[in-house]
Parts: sequence; structure tokens; C-alpha cells
Amino acid sequence: MSDILRIGIIGCGGIANGKHMPALKQMKDVEMVAFCDIIEERAVKAAKDYGTPDAKVYVDYKELLKDKSIDVVHVCTPNREHSFITIDALEAGKHVMCEKPMAINSEEAKKMLDAAEKSGKLLTIGYQTRQTAQAQYLKAESEM
Repeated sequence: MSDILRIGIIGCGGIANGKHMPALKQMKDVEMVAFCDIIEERAVKAAKDYGTPDAKVYVDYKELLKDKSIDVVHVCTPNREHSFITIDALEAGKHVMCEKPMAINSEEAKKMLDAAEKSGKLLTIGYQTRQTAQAQYLKAESEM
């Protein structure tokens, strides 16, 4: 892997536009090189606004996963799709940052963890509030 992380975004709606893509655009060692959405216009707009000049656009996430140059996939789709897209991405050799909630039930979450372990790739879930003062307070209280 090079010094630049090449990112593919799956799901170019609200959370991707509101959080993921603006944050990634500010990172110097990251390039967003592929965008996928079932509404093609959203993927096209995301590629124009956030992507590299040669960024690719997809309407089928499985086509995006075939791109061997992508290192990391951000799964920003509706909740019911998180598990199967994440598993497919891990099996395709991609690291995955999945938006919360991880899955719609514990069985699907376990399959995601198993896929990450089997693939040797990293899986992280976007629980960004875990570092807030309130969350840290609750964690400290629960450990007493």
C-alpha cells in the first residue's frame, strides 16, 4: 500500500455528504477515488465535489469492489445494508469504515466480525460520540 489511502464511498447521501466526505477531503494522505450510489446523480455530484480528477462513479457497489486500487471503503448506506456490503468489501480485500449502527442484529454483526478476522482487514464502526464528555462519564461510572 502506498502512503496515500485510496477511498471508495458506498452511499453518497446525507451522512456521506454531511460527515464522511468533508472530513476525508481535509486529510492530506487520502484520495477519494470511487463513489457509488443507487441514484447515479448523487455519485456523480460526490465525485465532482470530493473526488480525484479521475474518480470513478458506480451504481452497483460490487463493481466498485472489483477495483484493486481501492484500499478502504466507507459504507454510508441505509442501516439494513451495512452488514452485507461490509462483508462483501472485506472479502474483496478492502478495509472498511462502516457507519453506525453496525448491523440490524447481533447475528449480522457477528458475521461482519468473522469476515474481518478471516480477511485480515480492518473493520471500524463510526461511533463518533464515544469520546464525548458524556460518553466518557458514563463509561467511567459503569466501571466503578
